[in-house]
Amino acid sequence: MSITLTQSSRLLFIGDSITDADWRKCPESIGKGFVRVIRDYLAAKNPAGAPTVLNRGISGNKITDLQKRWDRDAVELQPDVLSVYIGINDVWHGFVPDRVGCPIDQFVAGYRDILSRARAALPKLQLILCEPSVLWLAEPANANDLLKPYVAAVHEIAGEFAAAGVVRLHGAFIHAREQRPDIAWTTDGVHPSSFGHMLIARGWLQSAGQL
Repeated sequence: MSITLTQSSRLLFIGDSITDADWRKCPESIGKGFVRVIRDYLAAKNPAGAPTVLNRGISGNKITDLQKRWDRDAVELQPDVLSVYIGINDVWHGFVPDRVGCPIDQFVAGYRDILSRARAALPKLQLILCEPSVLWLAEPANANDLLKPYVAAVHEIAGEFAAAGVVRLHGAFIHAREQRPDIAWTTDGVHPSSFGHMLIARGWLQSAGQL
């Protein structure tokens, strides 16, 4: 399904550090990751119809953090298209000292909560949901497998809320590494490299019907 974008559209990206990409440190307040790539591509593709692109990713966020800041950082910005990319920290923080993960049931309930609030306030909102990408960790070795229920949950929720698209990132990263193990798709097994950010941007644009 293709999303509808015009010059007057507001396209908002929200999530964790992968979306954040230092946007608050950048002069253009957009970050240096996949959000910038998408914004620039849309402008180059159709300058007259390029939307306003906003970034509200915050490093370290889980679904519970999005719930706390949802009204301020999502609803009140009145986006026409909303892209949500969350779930990595919900699993990863369960393995990190002094951090707490988010169990799958709580993740699903929280996700439903934020999308319900968004749709209630913005009935015509178009949604793009992104799968959590990968957890290629030394310990625990099965971290990426533990991420899979969260990936599946995103698809379930997307169906419930009639999302315009789901960005299939989990398998895309695995496939990319299988095909080209010599390329560093992440910097640390979690955060995308420049190659990884381009992989995300390409998947997003395809899912949104823009590529």
